[in-house]
Amino acid sequence: MRASPLGIITALAGLAFIPNTAFAIPTTFAQTNQTTSSPQLTIMNNGVTTLVTGSGQDFFTFLIGGTPFLTPVLANFSLNASSTSNGACGTAGCPNGDSFTQQGFTGTFQYLVAAGPFLGMNLLSGTFNTSATPANSGGTISQSVGGTVGSYLASQTGSNPTSVVFSSDFLNFAGVSVEAAAWGLSGLSPNFAVNGTGTGAALGTAFSGSQVATFSSEPPPGTGNAAPEPATMVLMGTALVGLGMIGKKRFAR
Repeated sequence: MRASPLGIITALAGLAFIPNTAFAIPTTFAQTNQTTSSPQLTIMNNGVTTLVTGSGQDFFTFLIGGTPFLTPVLANFSLNASSTSNGACGTAGCPNGDSFTQQGFTGTFQYLVAAGPFLGMNLLSGTFNTSATPANSGGTISQSVGGTVGSYLASQTGSNPTSVVFSSDFLNFAGVSVEAAAWGLSGLSPNFAVNGTGTGAALGTAFSGSQVATFSSEPPPGTGNAAPEPATMVLMGTALVGLGMIGKKRFAR
């Protein structure tokens, strides 16, 4: 049975609209920097719950087009997340220089415009959630034992698609399947230490530090979602040429 030329062209046109995500790399669409060097993020373990809190004013920068902001925006920043999951070091005894990680964090963050005509509007906000296995999902802190650097981050996975979910008054996240948020900590004071069991930060000590943040997604939010990829353009072009040839033959008859 011979395939219809119109059927082949229609199939090609359909393929042109299938998203190509096999080699997709998340796009960093925003970043932040503190307006001062004062500590903004704090890690605290009360024996049951580990808290990550943050507040202050930052410069928020959109790294993609389609927003009203061409320069960094002064933003009011806040972050609140907590976990009751146990953490762990890389080796027994948690010596200085060892790595410590703890997952299972849930909470929220937000960056609101601090001044100007868009005062109070949501530049970017988000929620952190866990899956059915909280100890292996949600937000994560990663610290160096005895050190002054670390991070708090969250990234969507197939088993935990709500690990972090973004919203914004200036970006559209419809159709976005991968979202990631990361806060890099520096200048932790005092130096990070763990409790006697190595399952959490040292009890009753507030470890505070400065932070910078980056946010990424795949596909990128907003107007970036509307631009077809080069391979898609080729398929669409082939389909249109084929349809044109069929129309020409029918007209000739």
